[in-house]
Amino acid sequence: MKGISNTNKMVSIRLTGGHSFSVPTTEKVDVVELLTEHTLLVPEQFYAAEGIRAAFAASGMALDQEMQIIPIRTDKGMMALVALTTDEHETLKRAYDEEVRYTTPLLSPVGNIEPTIWLCDTGDLIYIKVYDPKLQMAEVVPVEDAADRDYLLARLTQSCDPNRYTVRLNLRTNDKSILRQYKNYFKRLQCE
Repeated sequence: MKGISNTNKMVSIRLTGGHSFSVPTTEKVDVVELLTEHTLLVPEQFYAAEGIRAAFAASGMALDQEMQIIPIRTDKGMMALVALTTDEHETLKRAYDEEVRYTTPLLSPVGNIEPTIWLCDTGDLIYIKVYDPKLQMAEVVPVEDAADRDYLLARLTQSCDPNRYTVRLNLRTNDKSILRQYKNYFKRLQCE
């Protein structure tokens, strides 16, 4: 696990595979946001525990046998599947009681039905949701540098005309060069 941020009784934990973390104990945590590229968003009616590993593999994310999957249900008919190492999963279970709720940026509500590209950039992961007017795509893409981000944004603008979509960005880093990259691709960018 790479890092933790704790705000408004929500802890965001960046998962990288096997690194330990400590949990601030000053206040009760209600929500744990899991930040990892090993995340899928699926309609709840298609969820079947026995087919999860095949779904990850079909999405290009073959999982090791030791990986544990946390299903995160919502009241919107969608659910997220987050894969963790056994060590990460055990650490989370020890750190938080059973009443804690898990979430992921892919479950963040967009709130409108017009064509929208919603992006959440944590610096090393980009969460993408495209609505037109219903959800068309939901994906988490790891990025290592500006070239990765440029490639991804160029491909996204080839697939989705930025003049036709409302583009909303939740930027979770203070790196101003990343914001400039987005502004190069999206002239009508709305920052959340």
